[in-house]
Amino acid sequence: MKKLFLVLSLVVSSNVMAQNNLSADVTIDDLQFQKPDQGVGAAGTLIFKSAKVNGGGMVVNLSNVNKIFDSQIFLRPTFLGFTTQFGDFGLTLEENNILTSVQTMQIHNSNLILDDNQMNLSGELFRFVNTDADMQLKNFRLYCQNTALEALEDGSVPPSSMINNCLNYLTLNGTSTPGNIYSDLEYKGVDLKTGDKMNVQAKVKSFDIRKMSLAMNLTTPKSVSNDSYTINADNLIMTCAKDSELTSFDLNKMAKDCSNQLKVSPLKASIADKVAKSNFNLDIKDINVKDKIANFTLNSGTLSDPASTTYLTNMALSCRKEVDTNFLELNQVLKDCLSYSRISLAEVKSTKPDGGQASSVKKIVVSSNSNKMVIQADVNILGFMNRVSLTANATLNEAKKQLVLNVTETKLPLGMTSVKMLMYFLKQNIISKGVTYENNNIIISL
Repeated sequence: MKKLFLVLSLVVSSNVMAQNNLSADVTIDDLQFQKPDQGVGAAGTLIFKSAKVNGGGMVVNLSNVNKIFDSQIFLRPTFLGFTTQFGDFGLTLEENNILTSVQTMQIHNSNLILDDNQMNLSGELFRFVNTDADMQLKNFRLYCQNTALEALEDGSVPPSSMINNCLNYLTLNGTSTPGNIYSDLEYKGVDLKTGDKMNVQAKVKSFDIRKMSLAMNLTTPKSVSNDSYTINADNLIMTCAKDSELTSFDLNKMAKDCSNQLKVSPLKASIADKVAKSNFNLDIKDINVKDKIANFTLNSGTLSDPASTTYLTNMALSCRKEVDTNFLELNQVLKDCLSYSRISLAEVKSTKPDGGQASSVKKIVVSSNSNKMVIQADVNILGFMNRVSLTANATLNEAKKQLVLNVTETKLPLGMTSVKMLMYFLKQNIISKGVTYENNNIIISL
């Protein structure tokens, strides 16, 4: 997702023109841009219906009725040129302009309005490709607006104004045509260091950046990691914090600020892991992070694998969330939760696919502080539900991808305190391929 946002930021920060007080209104039939191998040379074609350019006191109106202005694009480090049958024309570029990051760009049946106060790009198709990302939008509108910028003494706007505009007021949606609501998003990315791949598809109802916040509303989002790990959701509505003083698209800072104060509305999601042959269906009530505490509330969940199916009911989790913790890194999240967490579950029920013994643990309460964990639950012992508790030292084995609970104390019915007896009853009541028992250790595979 981080790379996806990077592509969007590159697109909307397209203040490629070095001169100020220049505006353009172009209706584009088709633009095909291909970066030359050495960064200099032929770079594609531009076919447009009409163009109006205003700069330096001169207004130029072009109507390409007979395609007489169909253009060949050529590129130099600080110049973007167009060659037509009537001659050449072009624009001076900033040294670090957007085109330095573009390998391929395609725009079809679209309109671009660009000046010191706004950037409005809308149309049928936009595609952007660089070395590690391929993003496509259909039926889209990208808009940045000047909110409150101070002009220079000569009345012009500073060269970085468009980036500042987009950092404080950006909207992506599907309102390019009347009656249309969603923009279709397709994204393919690869981590050049690790080789990890991610594909994302979604219908974008809105994606907004404002001075102090980010917000998105995505319908039927789907992400696939390395062709094996798939996440589907019905509707993702999320808001999070943004630094109001941000002056550049610092994605690491934006992601960190967002993850430390966010709210996700109720949603239903499914997670499928082809490698583990497991499926997880979630009915999420809400997710929110604030003041270094992450809260996650689940109405219900179902985890299925070849060995068993486990049902979760009414789970509430409150866990420490350090500023630098990445939600997508499970080990970092677990370390925070082992330092402080509170968890409650109405019931965990497990069944086997062959219709064999089922098990149920109810009224589960877990608390963790400095890697010391206390667990209380109602467990079936000799046909009766009894309250049991255990105290354990929790260790995260990152190499083996295991969470190990070394049980040090236990309380059983009738005053019994035998850890071995507890382990016996847990084996009968918690049936899962991912949970094993070894001496006084409960081993959970991650």
